[in-house]
Amino acid sequence: MMKIEHNHGINIKEDDKNVILDPSKQVKNGVVTHGHLDHLVKDSYMTPPTLDILGVRKGEKRGKRILYGFPHDVGGFEVTLYPAGHVFGSAMAKVEDVLYTGDFNPYGGKTCKRAVPYDCSTLIVESTYGKPEYDLPPKDEVIEDLLAWTKQQIEEGPVIMGAYQFGKAQEIIALLNEEGIKPYTPNSIAKISEVYNSYDIGLEYEVWNGKAKEDNYALVVPPGELRRPVGEMMREVRKEGGSSTYLSGWCAIYPFYKSMDLDAQFPLSDHAGFQELLDFVDRCDPEKVYTVHGSAEEFAGSIETKLGIDAEALC
Repeated sequence: MMKIEHNHGINIKEDDKNVILDPSKQVKNGVVTHGHLDHLVKDSYMTPPTLDILGVRKGEKRGKRILYGFPHDVGGFEVTLYPAGHVFGSAMAKVEDVLYTGDFNPYGGKTCKRAVPYDCSTLIVESTYGKPEYDLPPKDEVIEDLLAWTKQQIEEGPVIMGAYQFGKAQEIIALLNEEGIKPYTPNSIAKISEVYNSYDIGLEYEVWNGKAKEDNYALVVPPGELRRPVGEMMREVRKEGGSSTYLSGWCAIYPFYKSMDLDAQFPLSDHAGFQELLDFVDRCDPEKVYTVHGSAEEFAGSIETKLGIDAEALC
């Protein structure tokens, strides 16, 4: 009988078979879903882009590649990875008839394919935005508002945009490129962006060396640059009369103006919001759901109440 528990990751066991999804430490049969630092563990199975991100972020490219859509034996189980829509290289993992979403987004983005529901008997779903009040606006509307604001502000001076240095930053670069804007980025973002371009994503940017060549420009930086007391890049933009914005799904829930030096904030998320989470669960049509991360208890309750599916929080 298959057993699923949270033990140094999502631990799935059946007889002598064992796989650990998103392990918290190096293990024999681990599967890493994406390259954010809270998930990235060496010597695990992962997509080729995630392995390359591992090399940049951890200094050693140690792991085993699994291509999307190709079943692979991991710990005796047949494991298949599918796009998760979260960040470049992110994956959902199907372990035979169990689907684990990892961090996912059904909208996808310019730099990653969207997450698609799959029929499964058991679904393990992340619940970062698992409370009803965590409903996010449609991503295309957020992007439209963000780009309209950016184009207006950049006519008056430089614009600095705070975004997670892996995933969100590259998505912003791609969106700006579509508008004919080639932003500046610090080296920390540029190094990760080089991985994207090694897969022909075609991000166009310049590495920030302390001063822009033009008066009106965009600068994409990690969020810490905007937090008070602000960093050197932020001070330069303000000195030139520029404006600033922060990009995160949490901007739909919390105002960040006190902790950050901001003119605007936009709820651009690489996760599914509450309603998208419910819709995804419904379309997978599972018999059993485990919720993990974030608002796991609350979301399990919503699944049982609204969808009538047996659900419980795994962690």
